[in-house]
Amino acid sequence: MKLYYIPTTRAVRPRWCLEEMGIVYELIQPTMAVMKEPEYRKLHPHGKVPVLIDGDVTIFESAAICAYLADRYPEKELAPALSTPARGYYYQWLFYAVATLEPPVEKFMFNVLPHLPEKLLPKKVAQECSAPEAQEWFDRVSQPLTEAVKNQDYLVENQFTIADIVAGGVLVWALKLGMLKNQPILTAYTEKLMARPAFQQADEDFYAKVDS
Repeated sequence: MKLYYIPTTRAVRPRWCLEEMGIVYELIQPTMAVMKEPEYRKLHPHGKVPVLIDGDVTIFESAAICAYLADRYPEKELAPALSTPARGYYYQWLFYAVATLEPPVEKFMFNVLPHLPEKLLPKKVAQECSAPEAQEWFDRVSQPLTEAVKNQDYLVENQFTIADIVAGGVLVWALKLGMLKNQPILTAYTEKLMARPAFQQADEDFYAKVDS
């Protein structure tokens, strides 16, 4: 099993998943030059990370890789059983994290870190939403997560799952960018996730300072 990975990117999420599972894998950190090559574009059409290769399976998209791994290794119990109601809530938070929670964080990031490559997000698109607007947007869409973890440690039936890895990956960005300053419940939840040994192994650079 191979994971193409760059620190502080979405590739942290599948690496975190693999570390939680204790799965043996080969970590490959491609250079920007390598990711522009036609051969790499066969792995990821946009020349990005992550990419997971597992035998004949080659997939990209961090949440998809994490969900695949949870189903590939059900004995690791990082996803609720298919026949349980909890599985529905697991899907809910998994998709909510990438489709609803992450967009305002990304917009905020491109406003406060304008040096980021335009290939990641065109400047015109980044400027459509100011940092204060992105913060207000995030505060609104993060409220359901606040309610979900207000009285429990994890999102789904108080059991650590892939949903926490994917949502946590987004919230770590938000925390580093200063977007959780007025959200003590989500700050505590995120810091609890960051304290997990598997997370710390997945990206030692995640604690690097980001000026907001």
